[in-house]
Amino acid sequence: MPPCVVRHGIDGPVEIRDRHGRQLDHETTADGTVRIRLGKGESSLITARGDRPDLSMRPVTPNAPAPRWGLPA
Repeated sequence: MPPCVVRHGIDGPVEIRDRHGRQLDHETTADGTVRIRLGKGESSLITARGDRPDLSMRPVTPNAPAPRWGLPA
C-alpha cells in the first residue's frame, strides 16, 4: 500500500495516532511532510508531541446570531 503523505504545518515534533489512540509509525521528511501507512478505511490524528486534544462531540453555544441551516425544523 502506498503511504499517505501529509504536510501538516505543526511547528516542532508531532505524534500520529490511530482512532484508538495508539501511536502509528511514520516517517518525517526535511520539509515537515509526514508519510503514514494507512489501510483502506483507516484514519490518523496528527498533533503536536504531548498534545492531547479533547475529541468529544457536544453541542456548542453560538458566538453570534446566524440563520438556521440543514434540514427544515
